[in-house]
Amino acid sequence: MENAVFIGLSQQMALKRRMDITANNLANVNTTAFKSEHPLFEEFLVKRPDQDAVSFVQDYGSYRDLREGEFTHTGRPLDLAISGEGYFSIETPEGIRYTRNGSFRLDPDGNIVTINNQALLDENNRKITVNLQFQELTVAPDGTVTTGPGQTQKIGLFDFENPQVLKQVGSGLYDAENFQPQATTDVNIMQRTLEKSNVQPILEMTAMIDIMRAYQSAQQLLDSEHELQMKTIEEMPTVQ
Repeated sequence: MENAVFIGLSQQMALKRRMDITANNLANVNTTAFKSEHPLFEEFLVKRPDQDAVSFVQDYGSYRDLREGEFTHTGRPLDLAISGEGYFSIETPEGIRYTRNGSFRLDPDGNIVTINNQALLDENNRKITVNLQFQELTVAPDGTVTTGPGQTQKIGLFDFENPQVLKQVGSGLYDAENFQPQATTDVNIMQRTLEKSNVQPILEMTAMIDIMRAYQSAQQLLDSEHELQMKTIEEMPTVQ
């Protein structure tokens, strides 16, 4: 009886984890360049002497869907989208972080910054600063920023051997931790464009319904086992 209860509880714990991830995906359906996440589970066998092994479900981790979201034209010169596998590098108080959210603006000093006033960096990890006297700003597909006569800098575009190692730290930023980025040229920057989230809300809502049904089924199993245990306890004195 206890095995059935433990198996049911392990399933519910896994379903709760899956529900949390699904809810987070839905909450970010309108977040620029957000990448949906999905859980990974594996079977965990507990071997017992002279008995069959008991199969539990174990939360193994999660993976990020790296497919591009839909591109939308905004008309703003500092809205940038990356077509291909790559990330912008951003200077934060905690160190350099990476993002695909290309919604930038100019601060009073002429630095190109995020909405949280964190500086966009060039290919040498220096701040990209433009002359505020010139209103026209052009970003070439290779990331070259041109403002005024002869003033150019190149936006740093980086990639990783395995982008799944990047850790989300909020505000659309990723921490590479101890993994080294590599400069990438196999991408294009589209100016006046933003990448939408790649979350598919219909699929996420369907998944949420399936999770709820599975959770209820597991709860029914636990309730049945509890009733059986209570009935056994009540009848044991009679048997003796």
